[in-house]
Amino acid sequence: MIERIHAFRAGLQDAVAERRVEGVHGTGLFADSVREVYDLNYVRAETPGDADALAGETNRLMEDFFHTRVVVERPDDASADGFRARGWTVTPHLIMAHTREPDRRVDTSGVREVPFESVLPARREATLGEVWGDAEIASLLDDAKRLIMRAVPTRFFAAFADGEIASYCEVRSAGGVAQIEDVNTIERFRGRGFGRMIVQHAVDEAKQTHDVVYLEALADDWPRELYAKLGFEPLGERHFVTRFPHPLTRLRIRTPRLELRLATPAELRALYRLAEQGIHDPEVMPFEAAWTDDLNEAEFVAHHEQAVQNWQPSDWQLELVAFHRGLPVGVQGIGAERFADRRRVSTGSWLGRAWQGQGLGTEMRAAVLHFAFEGLNAHEAASGYIADNPQSLGVSRKLGYEVVGSHDVSPRGEPLEHTDLLLRRESFRTDVPVEVVGLPPLLPQFDA
Repeated sequence: MIERIHAFRAGLQDAVAERRVEGVHGTGLFADSVREVYDLNYVRAETPGDADALAGETNRLMEDFFHTRVVVERPDDASADGFRARGWTVTPHLIMAHTREPDRRVDTSGVREVPFESVLPARREATLGEVWGDAEIASLLDDAKRLIMRAVPTRFFAAFADGEIASYCEVRSAGGVAQIEDVNTIERFRGRGFGRMIVQHAVDEAKQTHDVVYLEALADDWPRELYAKLGFEPLGERHFVTRFPHPLTRLRIRTPRLELRLATPAELRALYRLAEQGIHDPEVMPFEAAWTDDLNEAEFVAHHEQAVQNWQPSDWQLELVAFHRGLPVGVQGIGAERFADRRRVSTGSWLGRAWQGQGLGTEMRAAVLHFAFEGLNAHEAASGYIADNPQSLGVSRKLGYEVVGSHDVSPRGEPLEHTDLLLRRESFRTDVPVEVVGLPPLLPQFDA
């Protein structure tokens, strides 16, 4: 029975994948249209093997993702311990097959089969009820479900209360094997027996045309106890081994032409190549630190990654990469010290030379200032420019900054005047439309 379940699942995984990459230790299965959905973007390893080798290969295959995940189909304790020692999260899933009658039967007359579109409002409510949930994630999860529906016949069942969907699940089927999946009861209806009702009905329906019916349950969560009462027996385990990204990777700041966000390792390397092609006249240094004089890819990538790894709400620096039509075009940084007390941010930015002179510098600065003033409730934003950098001054003037002083800097050993600018919230002016996505749960990260 367990081998039929493994074969069913492998067939489904292969059918859902939009891109498949063979490795030495595993197979990358990716759905790039929903790349932020972890369950459809991972490396599949049939056996655990060497944790170091598998982790390294997964990092390489998933360098263009924020998360990294290995699904070990036939795991062992040694590999799990090895991944945990490397800082990965190991989540065991029990494979449970239906082998006997439930301890008791309940009335399922309130359950009926429904089209997927009917379940969307309930799915959305369930997602928004999670601490990580927002409208964009809900939409991505729905798109991911449609990929699964195209790959394998899928039926949806819902239990109703007062005319609303209180609980739902799906049944996937192929070759005489049926999987019950995505069992969920809306929080305001929990504790009323809908979970038992929906699963019992799904089992009854599946048993009519399938000789193997199974589901998966988190090994350390209470639903496994309900499933055992309903007649399911554990046959084995799968391990979902994940390195979760920093919460800040969920932040998006959008303008008509740009999206500002953190970058994946692969995108950081592309950004480095952009910087390598040139940002300014080599004879002039527009930055306080002459970082463009000695570019090094490893140090460049590490600078961006360490800014997130070393994040402290009391002292932070957010290096947002500006993307135009999916390509990195520059960086818009924003940082603060003791923000909760001072309510002041500072900004700095650069654009690749090919992207200069198109108004993108103004657009990305306007975006991050909107984020600071409207999103974080900042009161002031500091900036500045070095002599011979008229572009920066032009952007600042457009947005309402005023000169408040100057000081000397020596990026190349010779003193240069740095003009200090300050923008007060009430003086900020822009006609650039800005959308900020994913911020509310991240506010504690900024002491905001």
